[in-house]
Amino acid sequence: MAKKSKISEKDRISDLPDSLLLIILSLLPTESAVRTCILSKRWRLLCMSLPNFVFHHPNRNDSALNFANFVDRFLMHRPNDLKLDRFGLHCGGDYYLDRVDDWILHALDCDVKEIDLLFWFEEMFELMDEVFLCTSIEKLKLTCKILVDIPEDVKFSSLGVLKFSEVTFSSYESVGELLTKCPVLEDLSIFGCKWLSGYCLSISGSALKKFSLLSLSPIDEEYCLEILIDTPGLETLSLNSFASDDILIKENLPFLTNAYLHVEQIVEGVAPSGVFGDCTFGLLKKINHVKSLSLSGRTIEVLNSAYDSDYSTIHNAFPPFHNLTELKLTVEVYCDQTLLYDFLENSPNLESLMFPQGLVDTLSDETWRFTWAWSWSHTAQCLSTHLKTVDIREFSGTDDELSFVEYLLAFGSALRNVSINLSNLRGGKRVRKELLNYQRKSTTCKLKLFF
Repeated sequence: MAKKSKISEKDRISDLPDSLLLIILSLLPTESAVRTCILSKRWRLLCMSLPNFVFHHPNRNDSALNFANFVDRFLMHRPNDLKLDRFGLHCGGDYYLDRVDDWILHALDCDVKEIDLLFWFEEMFELMDEVFLCTSIEKLKLTCKILVDIPEDVKFSSLGVLKFSEVTFSSYESVGELLTKCPVLEDLSIFGCKWLSGYCLSISGSALKKFSLLSLSPIDEEYCLEILIDTPGLETLSLNSFASDDILIKENLPFLTNAYLHVEQIVEGVAPSGVFGDCTFGLLKKINHVKSLSLSGRTIEVLNSAYDSDYSTIHNAFPPFHNLTELKLTVEVYCDQTLLYDFLENSPNLESLMFPQGLVDTLSDETWRFTWAWSWSHTAQCLSTHLKTVDIREFSGTDDELSFVEYLLAFGSALRNVSINLSNLRGGKRVRKELLNYQRKSTTCKLKLFF
């Protein structure tokens, strides 16, 4: 019988150098890392030397005192001369509200690089001015019940990432002033925020490469917000707003790589629907250098307003998308007959076309549903030169959908893969057979049907 190998009882983890142990501890939640203090004096010193930590209160009333004492004890024993990479505070116990400023000040004194604050106090927490004077901060994230009253003196010389989520600004104009004092800011996000005064949100910055906006739903017909975007170096844009917002992009964005637009007409009666459609169509003209574009169903619906208002002008003035290689269109309710054709016709280098929610809305009345008006006498340039992949989800097998696929296969000489999801299809055998029988211009095109 073979001898059983002896299991080594040596503590291999303790043999690791301090630098490696600090990396391991940094990957753990702060509470778990702190528990290692009981192992030995060495582990206690390591724990207190961690470069980043996030204190998270589990939101239980009976633990408020324990949480506050834990944070106090940890910060008090941490060496004052050590720098801090990240400080996170996620809490909402009103019991210790008066201690929060001291905790934040401690982080600022350690030349902190990243601050992440998420509060759910009953009262609005007003962010102290000292935060805006910290030149070491590279990333600032503020979430929930925080009042941001931006002072005149701001020294964010190192700030590269700024994220606001569901906070309240004293005024939207102050946000524009703040951005002028962030010379190296590259990434800005504003999600679901409120404001106490003002009506204009000005987004500017020569270094800004990524901007994401999710604006709140209008409260009433008096709702009015101007959004001005002056970011010539922008590479990624995500706009989730309302067509009632007056969105203005000052100049074309020549370096734009990715863009997502979700704009919708939410306030009825404020202005004719065509006005909102024209506004959204104007956005397309400003982002026509984009390489990857995604439009929501609501955006397409608003664009229809532009076609309905002045079909000839919109159709003839559709902007060229010479850099566009990937297009994703979501169809929810209604799509104008020529919107997709205009995209194909004006995107000669398009390589990928996706419909994440299918081609038609089968739940709406057929008299309301659009039809694909394809001209077999003229082929969009991208079909014969660059369009390689088409992905259609939630295919329903209507005549309109079949006609569109037939058109693609008949003229798509550059096609390599056409994927169609038939999982929502009833009577799929007939449709599947019809799809497989369509003639294909491309001899290398693979038609993939999924159930």
